[in-house]
Amino acid sequence: MLPSESHGNASLPSPSGLIGIPRRFWILFMGGLGLMISYADRSNMAVAIVAIAREYNYNKSEQGLILAAFFIGYILTPILGGSLADKHGGKMVLATGALIWTLFTALTSLAAGWGLVWMVLVRIGLGLGEGVAYPSVHALIGAWIPPCERSKAVAMITAFSYLGAVIALPTSSALVVSSWGWRSIFWLFGAMGLSWSAIWQIWGSSSPKTCKRLLLRERRWILQQQRLEQEANGHSRRSEELEERGESSEDEEEGGTAPSFIPDSNTIAYQPVRSSEERLTQNPARLDLTILATAPSSTSLADVHKPATPWKALLLRREVWAIIISQFCNSLGFFVMQSWLPTFYLDYYGVDVGKIGYFSVVPSIAQGTMGFVAGFLGDKAVKDWGWQTLTVRRVSQALGSVGLGVFLLLAVKLAKDATTAMIIITVGMAINGFTMIGASAYQHDFCPQHAGFIFSLGNTAGTIPGLVGVFLVGFLLDKNRNEKGGDTVGGMDDKARWNLIWTFVCFFYLFGSSVFVILSTNKKFPRTI
Repeated sequence: MLPSESHGNASLPSPSGLIGIPRRFWILFMGGLGLMISYADRSNMAVAIVAIAREYNYNKSEQGLILAAFFIGYILTPILGGSLADKHGGKMVLATGALIWTLFTALTSLAAGWGLVWMVLVRIGLGLGEGVAYPSVHALIGAWIPPCERSKAVAMITAFSYLGAVIALPTSSALVVSSWGWRSIFWLFGAMGLSWSAIWQIWGSSSPKTCKRLLLRERRWILQQQRLEQEANGHSRRSEELEERGESSEDEEEGGTAPSFIPDSNTIAYQPVRSSEERLTQNPARLDLTILATAPSSTSLADVHKPATPWKALLLRREVWAIIISQFCNSLGFFVMQSWLPTFYLDYYGVDVGKIGYFSVVPSIAQGTMGFVAGFLGDKAVKDWGWQTLTVRRVSQALGSVGLGVFLLLAVKLAKDATTAMIIITVGMAINGFTMIGASAYQHDFCPQHAGFIFSLGNTAGTIPGLVGVFLVGFLLDKNRNEKGGDTVGGMDDKARWNLIWTFVCFFYLFGSSVFVILSTNKKFPRTI
């Protein structure tokens, strides 16, 4: 018996690859780098817009239009990207998106001189390319990462996203006041995207079955984990059908042993192997060959060519709507902060433009770091503390969402200076890091075979408040819209405006997390559909 089984764990020891790190984590690392660059390319405008507005005399409404234009493109491609990535693999979808967003990043440096319309069009193009990024990486997770590692995986790639903001904001702040000027921001990040694309073409792979550089033992281990999950899911569905008819299983009627797999997605990676699987584990080589020979390609998570996405069946599931609604609500605060936080420090506290990037980046560092830690805590809570995966998802989503909303309100009401505001917002963003293992990871629990598509549904829904909210914030903050140069919002000062903005964001966080807790369940989506 293998060492892991002697401790009651059904999984074989994870094999190591290059320099002791499994290949699946290298794939995850490269996908995370791609997301990091994509987030850097969208985040750098939050700083650059200050200098662009001064050079071309854009008011707050026009700035809001430029910032919001990104979401016009971003809302159009996630569902298409998720469907293509689930069916044909995430490598090429992600690579194509990267080339598109890199091109439009570089063009931004030229578009400002062509006029406002061109700036809007270039930002739309950037959104079109970036819309496929997250769904593609989630498809890679579904193909490469077994259930026992998915919380860490989702937290890791999400943390990389925030690392993009960590790099972009201070770098952009430094460049915007340098002799190179704000245009150098977009040339630099465009070059980064092009370099990553070249490496991804060589190193990237959509699944273990198509990866030419994957060690055979790791390929076999991943396929074993996928087969264990499939059989556990199959037994779960059979048990539910029998329970609905008031019948018991054949094994129980004949006085046989209990079923091999517990029908709970929260424990399938940690239960001891029984029956035929247990006999096979006496000979690991035989087990590996059996899995390679018998795992049906039509149902394997690693298979590149999958059946058409069951749109209707998925949209009828409450679990899918739990993701859609929570992503919709959570994205308002995220995108408003991503686009307007530097302006908040500039207008509200008078922070110098060369320093606003540093004030904005500290909360992102805290969020990414805590999210990465949360990934390990989530997997440990299931494996060692006896928590259900669903409990981890619910608690993490509620804690992270409501926590950030409350601290945003505290920042406006209590902070008297920029440093105090940054500290309060940083604490809130750190707490928000737990959402990385909440709704963002939930699709891998109940429907990993369509994870990219399901995430794209939530991602698309989340783009709507980004598109509308980012523009409306600019409209609300614009003090010079009318001909007389008066205030557009009934005499409200900056403090009242930001108080209103963060109150609205806090309400969305509370509503979204409540809906997720209510609608999320342990039920699996049938793998045969």
